[in-house]
Amino acid sequence: MVFTRFTFFSIFSALVFIFCSENIHAQYDYYDSNSVGGVIIDASGMVSQARPDEMKKLLSERKNAMTPVSEAFHGQTNSRSISLKKIDAELAACKKNGTDIPESILYLGGLTSVEYVFIYPETQDIVLVGPAEEWTVGTNGVIVGKNTGKPVMMLDDLATALRATQGSIRNVFSVSIDPTLEGIQQLRAYAQTIKNVTSTKKVSQEMTKRLGPQVVTLSGVPADSHFAGILVAADFRMKQISMGAEKSPVPGLPSFVSMMKKPTDSQDQPRWWLAPNYQNITRSKDGLAWNLSGGKVVALTETDYVDGNKIIHGTGKASPVYGEWAKKMTENYDALSVADPIFGQLRTCMDAAIVAAIITENNFLNVAPLNSILSEETYSTLKFNVPKNVPSTAVMAKKGNAILAVNGGVSINMWEIVKNAKTSSELSVKENIAPTENWWK
Repeated sequence: MVFTRFTFFSIFSALVFIFCSENIHAQYDYYDSNSVGGVIIDASGMVSQARPDEMKKLLSERKNAMTPVSEAFHGQTNSRSISLKKIDAELAACKKNGTDIPESILYLGGLTSVEYVFIYPETQDIVLVGPAEEWTVGTNGVIVGKNTGKPVMMLDDLATALRATQGSIRNVFSVSIDPTLEGIQQLRAYAQTIKNVTSTKKVSQEMTKRLGPQVVTLSGVPADSHFAGILVAADFRMKQISMGAEKSPVPGLPSFVSMMKKPTDSQDQPRWWLAPNYQNITRSKDGLAWNLSGGKVVALTETDYVDGNKIIHGTGKASPVYGEWAKKMTENYDALSVADPIFGQLRTCMDAAIVAAIITENNFLNVAPLNSILSEETYSTLKFNVPKNVPSTAVMAKKGNAILAVNGGVSINMWEIVKNAKTSSELSVKENIAPTENWWK
């Protein structure tokens, strides 16, 4: 079959499936393969998709290494309280006694989201409240709730967020995976030489070669952290689904390629990124109670284009079909969070980032120091190889004559969300909700 007109879509990004360093907690032994959604990153920082046999082995290892969930955390509850002060004390005791940190603490009692943050100056405590359930190993090795399939929050990600928000600079947590200017120029030069396409496979392979590796740029959090791996993983999966490189696990979300009805401007490059939408976040008059209920993740879009020897980002002139796909991504995000848990993990990381910003921006560490959570010496967070490059993968479509390189990523501006929180006269600290005997209630 011969195609005289063609569209090239570059797929790039990656998540992290990394070999762990030697200073990781013993209780994280089943993270020896360091999977964040099922993709491998080698020591040089190059990312690749895990093979089915590798994922099968990983799942088996994690299930075998996981300790039985205590009966206290069985079932499901709409409201579980977690005392950060008491967790901090538990971490200090584990360090002193040379014992492993219980998995119940590592998974914050099975919290799947944070709905409330309460500050108790009298007892020097910060309490997180949200739905919780018993946990298990889910798709791609992600730890999820046994009943809902939603990923549970990790202490590791909360600790990373808290540490990253210290200091005077208010950094945004973000990732961007983009082609190089040289790669785009080489790709387009090659495209000009194509007259007839007799083999889409051969042309796609050559285009992939000309475009070359994509560059991973992380900001705000340590590039070797589990939190950073989730940012990269979510970006990767979004682009895979959008370009049709992998079939969407949710029927309501088709690929962007299948939605295109006509050619687009050859200079256009769709830019999609994921961001938190917590516009309904509220705080009490005294600032000691915060309600995060109703927060969600949204997909946003605009276009980039190449102008001579530079890439112009964010033109604000997105083609309508780009916006249509972003809308479908947003509408189907909750379902995606269960079908492909990396999206649910991104949601828990956004909660963690906002909690960290609330604590830091309001100087609540003066109320509850949380020295152990903040100390790498007391509590060593997971360490991964740093993702640096992602190989390109070409997907040819039968319609259009545009050459597109997909840009974008994930951006979490938790500072702006906290700054814009509305004051509610109905919200106040609930005295009977704080844990007393245990670190949970």
